[in-house]
Amino acid sequence: MEIDTYIFATIGTAIATGAIAANTITGATTSANAYTNFTNLTAALTNGEAPEEGRVAAVTPAFYNAFKQSGTLDASDLGLKDRKSGVAGMIDGVKIVIVPSTRMPADTDVIIGHPDAVCAPEKLIDYTLHNNPPGLSGDLLEYRHRYDAFVDTNWVKALARHKTA
Repeated sequence: MEIDTYIFATIGTAIATGAIAANTITGATTSANAYTNFTNLTAALTNGEAPEEGRVAAVTPAFYNAFKQSGTLDASDLGLKDRKSGVAGMIDGVKIVIVPSTRMPADTDVIIGHPDAVCAPEKLIDYTLHNNPPGLSGDLLEYRHRYDAFVDTNWVKALARHKTA
């Protein structure tokens, strides 16, 4: 949870500081304009020459509800395998993944991008295994790890977001 929040914050900062105003759209989302906002973001990615295959959209539950009310997701072809992996729908070849709004940057309800734009390494630093510690039956694993997130400057145009008004 903490790592996802950090990654989304890094993406939001990269979009804001990347001098790509076209990749940020601001406005209130309703069921009437959710699809239009979404297609405007994908158009910004296409104009930035981001690959069309493999795009993923992280959306808040409120944005997802607006999509559902518009009926756009009802036409989505999605198998059980995709739903089990966390994909809530697919619009125009972009996988939709619902993310709690607390993990997204402030005033952001959609982030669309290509996975190659962000590198999020994690490294296990230290771990200790306790056998039958007091108060527990079984093993207890304690560990520390490091994490970070980077947006490649050559790929920053492969990211876009929608900010609420």
